[in-house]
Amino acid sequence: GEGGMIVGAPLAGRVLVIDDVLTAGTAVRESLALIRAHGATPAGVVIALDRQERGTGERSAAQELTHEHHVPVLAIAGLSEVMDYADTQPDLAVFSAELATYRAHYGVA
Repeated sequence: GEGGMIVGAPLAGRVLVIDDVLTAGTAVRESLALIRAHGATPAGVVIALDRQERGTGERSAAQELTHEHHVPVLAIAGLSEVMDYADTQPDLAVFSAELATYRAHYGVA
């Protein structure tokens, strides 16, 4: 997300990738490649929100990242939790149908 720039400490040893949202996984793939290019080892990926979208095959984008790059991908919340919460809140329930349409079109869950 920073255009290939490294922000923060020099990359060395094991590096944890932290990102706000996982959609197709493109930004995470770029980060993992950048980490490896600098001689460090990706330790894992932590995502605030996993949109639980399909990857290029049958797996979700998160599952593809784990399978392809051999790193754990953990999310604080997924789209399914957001949908469940929205269903319990009267002021958010108006978004339930739109969220369900989004998941049906893009999602794996």
